[in-house]
Amino acid sequence: MNTLGMVSGMVLTTVVSTTSASIITNDPNLPPDGVYMSAEQVHAMYGAGALTIVLGNIRHHPFAATAIRTPIGPDEMEQFDSEAFGDVEVYVNGDFSGAGPMTGLGPVTTMVFGKIGNTTGTFDTEMLAMNLSGNSLFGPMMIRESPTLQSLGRTTITDIGGGLFKIDSFFDVFTELSIDGGQTWMPDFGGPVHMELVPAPGAAAMLGLLGLLSGRRRGA
Repeated sequence: MNTLGMVSGMVLTTVVSTTSASIITNDPNLPPDGVYMSAEQVHAMYGAGALTIVLGNIRHHPFAATAIRTPIGPDEMEQFDSEAFGDVEVYVNGDFSGAGPMTGLGPVTTMVFGKIGNTTGTFDTEMLAMNLSGNSLFGPMMIRESPTLQSLGRTTITDIGGGLFKIDSFFDVFTELSIDGGQTWMPDFGGPVHMELVPAPGAAAMLGLLGLLSGRRRGA
């Protein structure tokens, strides 16, 4: 059986099935302190010659505390560091060769249109640049946002009272991958990867604990 052919069929699916596509926070500034995650069935696929590399289960975490926010007219440009995790599968001539984890670190630049002067609202966004460097079981890897294709998204910030805000956000990200230190780049031929905002693991656990305690108090 050609396993790569089965994976290729899943790449075209861009429906996200994450448990939550938003976070609750007391800080309405962007980038949000959460994780952008792809659905399990969404993959990035890169190829050169007989080699195909499949990246799935992608989790991208902005380091909100490092953000530099620059007004450009009515828009806000955000520059920040980030980290990414994923699972890598390698195929040679369509046959499965191996699998393992991937990690990457690097800067990201985004633009939030119409953000200046507005704490809440719905804003069109664009990822202008992303440059991640990391490692996998197969050696060093670099991932960048496509320099020729637009990676667009949207973010909604809602004041829910009590000093808290609900942030919904997604990006459709076109990426390229290099395994030779950036000398050559392989584009993702599966199309953009749809990434939705979810709580960071620690934050999700804390929200669940708070909800449990609140329920116990009401039932006491």
